[in-house]
Amino acid sequence: MKLLHLSDLHLGRKIHGLSYLPDQEMILNQVLMLISEEKITAVLIAGDVYDKQIPSADAVTLFDWFLTELARLSCSVFLISGNHDSPERLQFGSSLMAKQNIHIAGIFDGTLKKAVLRDEYGTLNVYMLPFARYSAILAALPESEKMPESLTDAVSQVVQNAAVCPDERNIILYHGFVVGGTSELETSESELQLGGMQLVNADVFEPFDYTALGHIHKPQWVKKNKIRYSGSLLKYSFSEASQTKSVTVIELKEKGDISFTTHELVPDRDMRVIRGPYAALMEHAEESEDLVRAELTDDEIIPYALENLRTHYKNILELQYIRRMERTAASTTEIASVQNKSMMELLDEFFTSVYQFNMNETPGAEALLKKIIKEAEEI
Repeated sequence: MKLLHLSDLHLGRKIHGLSYLPDQEMILNQVLMLISEEKITAVLIAGDVYDKQIPSADAVTLFDWFLTELARLSCSVFLISGNHDSPERLQFGSSLMAKQNIHIAGIFDGTLKKAVLRDEYGTLNVYMLPFARYSAILAALPESEKMPESLTDAVSQVVQNAAVCPDERNIILYHGFVVGGTSELETSESELQLGGMQLVNADVFEPFDYTALGHIHKPQWVKKNKIRYSGSLLKYSFSEASQTKSVTVIELKEKGDISFTTHELVPDRDMRVIRGPYAALMEHAEESEDLVRAELTDDEIIPYALENLRTHYKNILELQYIRRMERTAASTTEIASVQNKSMMELLDEFFTSVYQFNMNETPGAEALLKKIIKEAEEI
């Protein structure tokens, strides 16, 4: 059978007030066409269906349409909540939808929810672990069990309690930060990571033939052919501008025979960064619907630069002066180092940078400054 792994739809997302809903509807249509062409058996949606815990009516309507189309294609759905979702809202009606082969794990109740698919090769167990913080897992675990000391230990305990059968095919959906695999994670500014307590070690998912992850927006392997982030369907910040978005098709045969194919997603309008002097960007501009951030290399601020650039770049959303930012960063570094320097070193740097005066070349200058500093400290 073939499964399609996707995540981080973020339906209802806006950037600087600009709605992504038309782009999201278009990209979901691409996904539906792929499902039909590849004869996908089931879709794995690894969290962050919505961008906000209270999604807009338009976002809910769009997802309702998507699920209806999946049902029309006789495609099973396995869906978990992400950190952007409201677990309770996402799980509404889940018992009824399960009868239509739409399986939802929104709320973590202490157990690993499981559904079963079957084909000519036997049973495929699909486990679903929605986003849950360390404290939420602790509260849901039986009091008789040993208190886990970290999120890794807590998730490991949940997996152990599920008693995964090693002789059958097993996959799991999870939303969160998974580390410790063969590759270092590449994140963007879209993902929030607050300290090590949110990290889960990849070894926790060893009992599974495949782990379908959500949360990180760049498609990437955590552990080759075992644990993967499918990535978001669209670029949701300019830090993702260079990424190629895709979905992952998993083909399962008998136990141990599993293969993967990635399918690139092509949006109607791209998100990109343009860089250079203001005059050059104006002169070589081409009409485009793309979402744009301009990074100007001019030393001085250009009056009405954003407004003028918008006459050529319809959807320019951000403007930055790169050299000014670099100087600010350098100044911040210099300020941070002041406390580690002596008064003599600071004065030496001041006279050199402001007056181009080198004390080493003037007899008696250093001694005079030392005397002045000593007198000042005694006041």
